[in-house]
Amino acid sequence: MLGKTLQAILFVTFFLHVIPCYSFPLSTKKRWIIDETTGERVKLVCANWPSHVGPLLAEGLDKQPLNYIAAQVVKNKYNCIRLTWATFMFTRAQYAKLTVAESFDRLNLTEAKAGIAENNPFVLRMTLLQAFETVVDVLGSHGLMLVLDNHVSLPIWCCSDSDGNGFMNDPHFHPEEWIRGLTTVAKRFRGKSQVVGIGLRNELRGPRQNADDWYRYIQEAAKSIHELNPDVLLIASGLSYATNLTFLKARSLGSNFDNKLVLEAHLYSFSNAWVEQQVNKVCADQIQSLDDKVGFVINGENQIPLFFGEFGIKEKETSPAEERFLSCFSAYAIARDLDWGLWALQGSYYFRENVTNMEEYYGILDINWSRVRNPQIQERLRLMKTKIQDSDKNSTASYIMYHPQTGSCIRNKKKEIYASTCNGGWSKWIHDGNGAPIRLTENSSLCLKAVGDGVAPILSTDCLSPQSTWTSLSVSKLHLAAKDDGGEFLCLHMESSKKIVTRKCICVWDDPNCKDDSTSQWFELALTNV
Repeated sequence: MLGKTLQAILFVTFFLHVIPCYSFPLSTKKRWIIDETTGERVKLVCANWPSHVGPLLAEGLDKQPLNYIAAQVVKNKYNCIRLTWATFMFTRAQYAKLTVAESFDRLNLTEAKAGIAENNPFVLRMTLLQAFETVVDVLGSHGLMLVLDNHVSLPIWCCSDSDGNGFMNDPHFHPEEWIRGLTTVAKRFRGKSQVVGIGLRNELRGPRQNADDWYRYIQEAAKSIHELNPDVLLIASGLSYATNLTFLKARSLGSNFDNKLVLEAHLYSFSNAWVEQQVNKVCADQIQSLDDKVGFVINGENQIPLFFGEFGIKEKETSPAEERFLSCFSAYAIARDLDWGLWALQGSYYFRENVTNMEEYYGILDINWSRVRNPQIQERLRLMKTKIQDSDKNSTASYIMYHPQTGSCIRNKKKEIYASTCNGGWSKWIHDGNGAPIRLTENSSLCLKAVGDGVAPILSTDCLSPQSTWTSLSVSKLHLAAKDDGGEFLCLHMESSKKIVTRKCICVWDDPNCKDDSTSQWFELALTNV
């Protein structure tokens, strides 16, 4: 054991001295997050990693070495960790002075402590603050950016209206102490370039929430952080569990803090409407709600970047409702090329809600943190992980044809089209709106033509016929349809074999009784200028 401990200490020490030299800090330019030095857009593709629950240590260090976990994040194409923390760990000695070993002993987490001794023994004698900083440094050594998210004050599982952590002046949410915690974190991590942002508070909520206090305290907190650490992005979530920013329509925050302000939103499905109602209508309502409540901030004259800090589905035992939700949300996010954070990285918790070794079904990693739980989900997110829009609007724009149900990008080979992983590139298309042909950018004389029901469409020079003029049908605007010889609409359709054909359109009209799953026919034309 002594040899393994010494090896681990030497390993971590090595990594702390080879942290890459970034060209950060990050800044903002209208709706985009950019590299402040080069002006190029930087897209945040984050995994959430909790460090705010009872033991106050980044989850999973009992299951795998820290270096292994960091490597898994990079391997799966994430460039960022949204690392959560609790205010009291930085403001109250009863937590701040605890060693990791003492923290686990006080909760009788004998098995988890033994796992840490096996996989990450060097952290046991560290204080909780030292261990938190070590996680930050090792993640940085792997080239990962970090958003340090103030998740709660009292270190408990989040979130409910009655947990005392929801809004300023709740029993555990004292504004002065909260700001003191934020400024302590801002000072402690000043100069660590991998820390690109600080989340001011996770999911404000509860009976006390109101816009006036939001303006007062968010502005005070952001100003205090910015004065101490002007390099970090200031990430502020809205009300009602980070689902509502509508109050900003009437009154701005008053400052973007030298182009450092980013707004945050969260979204989960938590609804059976996706299978109980017409799925096109549910998706259309979801998109409209997102645009009305949070998405408006990236449009108009006073644009602000929007970071979807949390969304996710159960990656173990995914339900049909969650599958449909993910198809809808990924189409929305890709069309706008949003920055985001998936809930969550962890496959398990040391101790959550009085349960030891609780499995996290939403986790990217399995309960042993040894492998990706659901590679199919990660593949579906491939294009979401890719920057497809740049901040330079002068770049030539075209479209990627994307199938959200499978995460496929549509490519062409001569006069045929086919679905492929978005990892290897995609064909670019031109479409001037409903009733226009969908042309191939690299050869605009070729356009997509429907041939018949159940038949693969082709690329043709016949671009004026009804079979070659395409319209977005259904309220979701995700069905691409052209008329056959008889004047009936045929929609692009992905077969289970991933072969693309055209078929009669599913549930595209206003029929509330149509409950069939039409997501096989959803195709998003996503704008790209890169």
